[in-house]
Amino acid sequence: MRLIEQQMLTAVHDRANWSKDNTMVKQHNSSGNSFIMLHGHHIATYNHDTPCILANRSTFIDWPTRTTASRLRALGIKASLKQGQAAIDGVILL
Repeated sequence: MRLIEQQMLTAVHDRANWSKDNTMVKQHNSSGNSFIMLHGHHIATYNHDTPCILANRSTFIDWPTRTTASRLRALGIKASLKQGQAAIDGVILL
């Protein structure tokens, strides 16, 4: 795991606003969620109450990059690229 991904995870778990290079964690105080952003695009939401992580599939479909997949994997989502298309849990997203 890359250093930036470790720092991203720390910010999520600490419920802290954080930004470095192309990655950002923003806290939404009223909902208790952390929003994970990459290049200004929302890629995932961490719900601290339940706790669970939800990938923003539409962003991953629109931006199927290795960096997006790597950030999602760091969050515990089984994200990958299959034939240049976004996939979660081995299933290509449509």
